[in-house]
Amino acid sequence: MRIFVNVLSIAVLIIIGYCIFMSYRKKHRLSKVVGRILIVGWAIVGFDMLTHVVTSENLWMFLRTGRLILSSWMMFFLFRFSIEYVEMRIKRPVIKWIMAGVMIADSVSAVANFFTKHLFWVQKTVLFDGEAYFEMEMGEFLYTHHMILLVMAAICILSLLYKGFTAPKFYRQKYMLIAAMTLAIVVAGFLSIPVPIDISLFGYAFDAICIYYCALVYTPQKLLPQTLMSVADGMSVGLLMYDADGNKLYVNRYAKDLLQEDRKIISGLGHTFEEWCHKRYMNPEIEWSNEQVFYSGDEEIHFEISLHRLEDSRKHLQGGYYLIQNRTEEVKKLRLERYFATHDSLTGLYNKEYFCEICDKYIKNHLDEDLYMVCTDIKDFKMINDFLGTKTGDMVLANFAKKLKESLPKAVAVGRWSNDVFSVLIPKAEYQEVLFGEETRAFFFEDTDNNVLFPIVNYVGIFEVTGGAVPASVMCDRARMAITTVKGDYNKRVAYYDDKLRENIRREQELVGYLHDALRDGQITVHLQPQTTADGKVIGAEALVRWFHPEKGTISPSEFVPLFEKNGLITDVDRYIWELACKLLRKWKDEGHDDMYISVNVSPRDLYFINIYKVLTDLVEKYEIDPKNLKLEITETAIVLDFKRQMELIKRLRRDGFIVEMDDFGSGYSSLNLLKDLHVDILKIDMVFLKKAEDEERSKKILQMIISLSKNLGMPVITEGVENEEQLKYLSEMGCDMFQGYYFAKPMDIETFEKTYLN
Repeated sequence: MRIFVNVLSIAVLIIIGYCIFMSYRKKHRLSKVVGRILIVGWAIVGFDMLTHVVTSENLWMFLRTGRLILSSWMMFFLFRFSIEYVEMRIKRPVIKWIMAGVMIADSVSAVANFFTKHLFWVQKTVLFDGEAYFEMEMGEFLYTHHMILLVMAAICILSLLYKGFTAPKFYRQKYMLIAAMTLAIVVAGFLSIPVPIDISLFGYAFDAICIYYCALVYTPQKLLPQTLMSVADGMSVGLLMYDADGNKLYVNRYAKDLLQEDRKIISGLGHTFEEWCHKRYMNPEIEWSNEQVFYSGDEEIHFEISLHRLEDSRKHLQGGYYLIQNRTEEVKKLRLERYFATHDSLTGLYNKEYFCEICDKYIKNHLDEDLYMVCTDIKDFKMINDFLGTKTGDMVLANFAKKLKESLPKAVAVGRWSNDVFSVLIPKAEYQEVLFGEETRAFFFEDTDNNVLFPIVNYVGIFEVTGGAVPASVMCDRARMAITTVKGDYNKRVAYYDDKLRENIRREQELVGYLHDALRDGQITVHLQPQTTADGKVIGAEALVRWFHPEKGTISPSEFVPLFEKNGLITDVDRYIWELACKLLRKWKDEGHDDMYISVNVSPRDLYFINIYKVLTDLVEKYEIDPKNLKLEITETAIVLDFKRQMELIKRLRRDGFIVEMDDFGSGYSSLNLLKDLHVDILKIDMVFLKKAEDEERSKKILQMIISLSKNLGMPVITEGVENEEQLKYLSEMGCDMFQGYYFAKPMDIETFEKTYLN
């Protein structure tokens, strides 16, 4: 019996020793407390084992006393462990010191028992195996010792039970287990008091091991897998695990949805998703990651799948897992973003930037192919927006784009260049002018709300692609330049960019480049054409711009004035001419000719791009001349475009003394309504009014009416373009006051004018 108990004791010592070693290796807040309990438990088992082998009564007494002291301190450390384990907050350290004091007193009492025998004494006994043992006879004060231990055990058990019932279900088991083992120690201790072989040592051993397991091992071992599975189930990524033989071990909730039978997801080769995963897993690849497309009916499903294999130190496969992420919505979003980044949202055609990118790549890879860059511009599209509304205008553009794309299935690219301008890159062999010209005339837009039919007429510009040196954007610009040569021509709708057009463009750019130096160096000068009365008396002159380039010679106003009108540079020229006229008027004033005036032209561009009122008033103030001597000629076209605003400007200028002429009356938008509201000083009629008429007599009657009406409104009339005496005669008879034209004099330089009319 003794041998059997000692063997068990040695086994328990080894187990507790291992637990002591492992507890101090773990980095846990309870490691030290658990370690102390284990050390005391190890010592208790050791002392118990020695009591079974010693033959000396005194030595047995010493070991039993030590065992008694150790059991007290183990219960104290168990008490400390319990209050920390269940996280009780004992605010006053004095309670801990009182408990420690009680344990010290109990230990002193146990030591004193050697002499007083007040706790216990020893006597020999023989058990059933015939072996002699020592056993403990209880004294009166031993019950006090047991009561102290019982109180501390009760505190431990009650705190553990309370925590067990209030803790989550997962943690309840470990609290209950420690409480049960502590209770078992107490019961075993009381049962072992009267017998020689103390079975409570195994209770202490099991309790120590139980505490070690529950405090430091149970939670990580049990909670970690459960937590990981909970986390895996909540992931928005599929997790599919296999063992080394390809058997499925675990599938999280996300992956389960992918493997549902009612939602067939198949690969491009017809395998189900599960079959595809298994087949890929059984391949010898170590790691693999890729984006894979599957199909669920007609729907594309994009998965980002990565395969990870787990190997031991010898590179033997232990298992593996897939991580699966559904990127379908992300791919759709990216495609949509790319679509809107590369396509026009209204028509669905390529936008300007992407159209150029596509064309440049295609041309670079097909240098030997004959291609046309075609641009088409809808005529008077602004009128559609103005009369039918922008919503209708958008529908026109969308329908026109649809027809254009349907008509050109072999086009390389079709794009929307700007508002109503569309661009097409097409093989030369596929180009048919009828598709861009005649057939589009047959296309009508029907506005069902207003029952309106609106014909779509477009102009077409074509640039022939020769090599890849010219970017697509420049090709489109040149095709659009070609359109400008036919705009307004109702008989011609298609124009090609050619050498002549290129030369005109080059010439225009050249003139623009020359202008700055021309104004700085005085190449821009003024010629004067006299304005006279009917008897030929010169009363003033019109300032006409002339350009004498030192290398190019004379540049005709008919060449540069329309160009500068178009690009807005005419404002620089006009301001320069106005200042030359003011200088000249100042010179004439100093010479005693302050009765002579000069008429200057005001371009429609001037009315919008500069502050005319400030510029003109500053000039007359600078040169100290009478504003009436600087007459202002404004075309009726400029007035009609923004009538209310321009009439307000004219009123201000007239209030400051300027004389305002309406130039070219009869060649634009002349109307009786205009004459009624027009507050200008002089009406200037162009003789081209008569030249354009087939019935000259009818035109003369209209002219007579205009002159008479103007006279009755208090506006003198001046007629320009008078070329012969007959014209002078009937204009005089009609009541015209002033005249200008070749009949009197051609435009001349300032020196000639002064010699002829001022000297």
